[in-house]
Parts: sequence; structure tokens; C-alpha cells
Amino acid sequence: MSIIVFVAITVIVVLTQGYIFKRFALHKLGYERRFNKKVCFRGDEIELVEQLMNSKWLPVPWLRVESQISVHLRFGKQENFSVSSGQVYQNHRSFFSLGRYMKLTRTHRITPTKRGWYKLSTVSLTSGDLLGNLNCITQIPLDDELIVYPKPASVPFHELPSQSWQGEHLVRRFIVPDPFVIAGARNYEWGDSMKTVNWKATARAGTLQVHRYDFTADRSIMICLNVDDREGMWRVVSDESVIELGIEWAAGAAEAAINQGMDVSFSTNMPMSGMTEATHVEAGRGQEHLFMLYEVMAKLNIVRTGLFLELLKIEVLKRYSNRDIVVITSFWNDELEHTAHSLYMNGNSVSIWRLPESHCAEQPTTSIYKSSEGRNVS
Repeated sequence: MSIIVFVAITVIVVLTQGYIFKRFALHKLGYERRFNKKVCFRGDEIELVEQLMNSKWLPVPWLRVESQISVHLRFGKQENFSVSSGQVYQNHRSFFSLGRYMKLTRTHRITPTKRGWYKLSTVSLTSGDLLGNLNCITQIPLDDELIVYPKPASVPFHELPSQSWQGEHLVRRFIVPDPFVIAGARNYEWGDSMKTVNWKATARAGTLQVHRYDFTADRSIMICLNVDDREGMWRVVSDESVIELGIEWAAGAAEAAINQGMDVSFSTNMPMSGMTEATHVEAGRGQEHLFMLYEVMAKLNIVRTGLFLELLKIEVLKRYSNRDIVVITSFWNDELEHTAHSLYMNGNSVSIWRLPESHCAEQPTTSIYKSSEGRNVS
């Protein structure tokens, strides 16, 4: 008789604890997941922070947290979690145990291996009773994101035949007075600001004198990136790693140009994520503009919006001059050659940076327009 009672009590206890944990294990259980940074460069180490809060009297004996994360966010080694990878996503699974009214924080070290725009979507929480027989599941939406900039490549920027900051010949440039370069003084003229008055020169001359500023060139560079990698290409790229290298060359060129004080614009026949049109960024300078370019490059999708030839023809029709144009491409033909020459004849310098067949090359092979007769390859 005692055995029957014992069995009955055991069954009641098991069923009771199963009912309690199945109903209340996920009750008043909070979960947050976030990156410790909003932006970083490819290859930087960042942190993914998980935070759990059990705001009830009942402990959580076990909790499994599952989510899908891009395979390009590589996790470091750590206990109490596992990662199984596919071609696009990896399944991230963490295990926890929470006491009553307990808050727990766990930090995972992550290294982004590819530039991009990564978003955290949903996470599944699974818990149950002490014996693991009964499970309860819920999903929590997440809204954090991480923008991974391309790592700027070391490019031969000094080899560019820039008309604005180096070169063998003097050229006509649009020039503007530089308020930081004072070349002397001159007589005051109507319309001059009183802020420009040179009081020492005024005292010497006996008449009102103002600063005379020297002039500096309006320095500008256009970076054009071609996603076409072969004749007759439609939308699919044969080797995305080569185009990724081209994006890093473009980032390196933009960084070098802005560090030289130049205006930088950017065009490519690739769309940004969520867009369908080719990407174009107007000229700008300074670190704020540089990081805006990094973000645009981070969000590029490697698909073709249209012929790169048509993009270059649009630049020809704009009729601008005195601009240094860098074309980054793995594919080149006679039509592109002719269009690039038209840009040159408009009064611009044009440099062609050829992407290699292998993405392992460190620097581009540079072809530069030197004269109207053709190119010299350096």
C-alpha cells in the first residue's frame, strides 16, 4: 500500500511542477540582445551582449535561447553556447539557468568577416519543468543592427595624375580664396567684411586695409566602381570576393583623398540595400562625409542595376572638367575605353584601376590617361 501512495504522490508532484513551470517559466522573463557598437570596420572585434531578467519568485531551471545570425559574424570560443553554420546563416544557441529575481548578462566576442548591414530579427526562448519533459516556447522581436564598413585598402593614391594637387603641368582650375592663407594686405573695397580688416596695415598706411588671401585649387575626385565582371553579364556576379576587393579599394581611395583635403564623389552600378537604382553620392569633404561614404559602401548589394557603360556616359554628358576620375573595374572593353577617353577630353584626368581575377591582390594595376594619344601604363 505504501508503494502505491508513494507512486501517487510522485505522480502528483511531477504533474504539479510540470504544470507550474510550463505556465510560469517564461512569465515575467525579459530578454535583450544588442551590439556594443553601432558601426565598425571589417575585421574589428565587437561584442554581442545578451541580458536576461527573471522578475518573479519562481526560478528558471533551464532556458535555451536560439536565433539565426549571419554567417559573416564569426563568434569566438566560449562555453554554454553552440553555433552551427550554413551558407548564409548560422544557428546560435545559448543555455542559461536563472534564480528568482535574477539578472544575468553574457557577452560574446564577434568578428565581422565581411562588410554589410546586419540586423537582429527574432529570438526563440524555450524553457520547461525540472525534468525537461514539458516545454514552453515564445519568440521575442529584436531591433538592433550593426553596420560593418569595408576595410579601406592601401591603394597607390600617390600615383594618380591629379590635376589639383600634383602633376607635371600647370592647368586651369576653378580656384577659391582660402581664408587660412594670408598673402598680404590691400585697400578696403566696398562689400568687404569688417572681419577682414588688417588693423596693423591700416595703421601703417593711414587708410583702411583688409587681408589679401591666397588662392587654393578646388580639388575634387570621382570614384567610379564597376560591378560588371564579364562581357554580356546580366545581374549575377561570378566572383563576389573580387567586387568586395573593389569596394575596399574605393574606400581606400576615398580615405586617402579626404585626408588630402579633396572633395570626393562616388558612383557605382550597384544598389544600396532596399533600393533598385544605381548608387551616387555627390561630392563632399571632411570626416563626416568619409564615414557617410563608408556607410553607403557597407550597404551596397552586389547586383547590377545597369550597364557601367551607361553610368560613364551620364558622367560624360555632365560636361564637368578639372576632376580626377578613378575607375575601379575588373572588366574593360573598347566601348568603355572610348567613354573614358571622352571624360579625359572634357578636361579630366582618368585612371583605370583593374581588379584582378583573384581577390588576393593587394594593390590595383593602374592605367592612366596622360595625353590625347592614349594611355601609359604604370
